[in-house]
Amino acid sequence: MNKQHWTTLAGGIATAWMLSACSTAPQRNAMLDEAHQSYDRAAANGQVTQYAQGELSRARDALARADSAWRDKQEDAEVNHLAYLAQKRTLVATNIGAQRAADARVETAGAERERLRADVRTREAQVAQANARSAQAQAQNAQAQAQFAQTQAQNAQAMAAAEAERANRLQRELAELQAKPTDHGLVVMLQDVLFDTGHATLKEGSQAKLDQLAVVLKNHPERRILVEGFTDSVGSDAMNMALSQARADSVRNALLSRGVPADRIETRGYGETRPVASNDNAAGRQQNRRVEVVFSDEQGKFAAAR
Repeated sequence: MNKQHWTTLAGGIATAWMLSACSTAPQRNAMLDEAHQSYDRAAANGQVTQYAQGELSRARDALARADSAWRDKQEDAEVNHLAYLAQKRTLVATNIGAQRAADARVETAGAERERLRADVRTREAQVAQANARSAQAQAQNAQAQAQFAQTQAQNAQAMAAAEAERANRLQRELAELQAKPTDHGLVVMLQDVLFDTGHATLKEGSQAKLDQLAVVLKNHPERRILVEGFTDSVGSDAMNMALSQARADSVRNALLSRGVPADRIETRGYGETRPVASNDNAAGRQQNRRVEVVFSDEQGKFAAAR
């Protein structure tokens, strides 16, 4: 056999083998291909892989059975039926994944709503607590103010009682000094504070009365006094005026020596004016050689000069 014949024979055998191979290659199944495409799309869907794993697994198993039937060259009707079932299961997995994803979104939205509602309730509770604390603080403040007002009232009452007691005490003490109320205030005539004619020296019998007067002034520091000096009619008017002033100053000095502050004592001489007895006899003249003490009011002020 020549070379050309052998080549022709080999080419014919190759062609025959290729034709034989082409005749045995399986044909593609359109429904199976469509089932594969549906499954691939479902497997790439995050909703399906997250929420429908079981359904997607069953779809994969159904697709595997369809592939096995196609490889086993079962009848097209059987392959198509299995491919149809696989596609349906894929569709079920896709729908369930979408539904469960929607439910999850609804649940998430509901949880968010509940969280927001809880936040609102928390804020409302905080506001209510703040209001309660504010109301409590206001109540405590009102109570404190009421207690302060009560304390002030009690203090005022106590001060009024003390003032009344002090006034009563002054009245009792001045009564012991035989003070007389006049249009110009309370006046104490120091009957025991006597002077010799023409002299401003206090006589020994004056000391007890001056001691008593000093005690009254110390007990009532709000009061001031005006010491008024007088003489009898013996001597000239000028001499008597100077003598009456000297007698008032003598009483002032005696009170100063007993601890009465100087700014609480004023003095004034009136000479032989305003006698309280007749100057025609020795007894009357002795009464006119006197000193009178005028008490101020509680503010330390004197009435108009007589």
